[in-house]
Amino acid sequence: MILIRGFLLTTLLLVSTCLSAYQQAGENVSISGVIDDDLYLAGGQVDLYATVEGDVVAAGGKLNLEGKVQADVIAAGGDVELRGSVADDARLAGGNIRVLAVIGDDLLVAGGRIQLGPMAEVGGAVWLSGGDILVDGRIAQDLRVNGGRVIVSGTIEGNAEIWAEHIEISQSAVIIGKLNYTSPEPAMIAEGARIEGGVTHTPVDVPMAPFVVGILFAGLALLLSFVIAGVALYLIFPGIAEHCSNAVRNRPWSSLGFGLAVVAGGPVVIVLLFSTGVGFLLALLLLAAYLLILLSGYLAGAYFVADASLRKLKKTNAGKTTRAVSLSLAIAVLFIINVIPLLGSLVNWLVLLAGVGALKQQIVLAYMKTP
Repeated sequence: MILIRGFLLTTLLLVSTCLSAYQQAGENVSISGVIDDDLYLAGGQVDLYATVEGDVVAAGGKLNLEGKVQADVIAAGGDVELRGSVADDARLAGGNIRVLAVIGDDLLVAGGRIQLGPMAEVGGAVWLSGGDILVDGRIAQDLRVNGGRVIVSGTIEGNAEIWAEHIEISQSAVIIGKLNYTSPEPAMIAEGARIEGGVTHTPVDVPMAPFVVGILFAGLALLLSFVIAGVALYLIFPGIAEHCSNAVRNRPWSSLGFGLAVVAGGPVVIVLLFSTGVGFLLALLLLAAYLLILLSGYLAGAYFVADASLRKLKKTNAGKTTRAVSLSLAIAVLFIINVIPLLGSLVNWLVLLAGVGALKQQIVLAYMKTP
């Protein structure tokens, strides 16, 4: 009982610290004015027009971020548009991403379709990974791109490294440094394009079979580990699994909001404790609790997927064996859809957030009931 209370206290400390920042979740979320703290948002439609003195972390179906952010922006959604200004770094993931903002430092984007618009300015380096990528605007340092089709039309003051199936360098493009690219065929470089550091082309001619086989075996081993862990935790704590599933089903946006706060805020708390020196041991304890919460939360989210599937099949009274099999299938499906660019990662990200948020609520309730 002492160990349980200690774990709950540690988790509550982590959660309460993460939730000290301003947060809002719902079907439609709109924020304006001035926020003097970090900001956590989750919703179907999220609109940000505020000045935020700290970080912004947002997740949802459609994100419209037009405010002035004095620190970092971390956002994931189906459709993401970043305008306004970001004083530090921006990290974005989504199906369709458009960046028209002034960013003080680095930009990292992963998406199905990525557009760095003509009004965009990035003071640091840029990393882009996606299917269809358009690079315009101005980049003060290096550009690194991995995509299917890449078009460069803007100004890059450093080097450009591109790996893609199809590469176009338009007439308006300016690359002060070198252009190093890897592709099956030479890039289409317009006559008026300016590349001062020279061009190097590396044709793709690498045998992929050994890598594919290695990745496949590693993926199967990881999948098996998650299935074993998920089934074991469900059989040991079936009641908690049911309560978490009900929390996600009845309060989806609250679960996502709480999960977003814990997942994003946890590393900040841990790093701060490590940096103080005297909080080193507490930081290690919180790190262990944080990793356990992530694993347990993801499996709780997977159980919700399994439970929802059984409800669709009208098998709400299924026994433990059926539910364990359904959970195993849900985990396998979540792993398999990761091969779908961006969509798979986005679905798994939402499952993690919802599960962590629901688990957080159960931890709080369990602690309140512990004598």
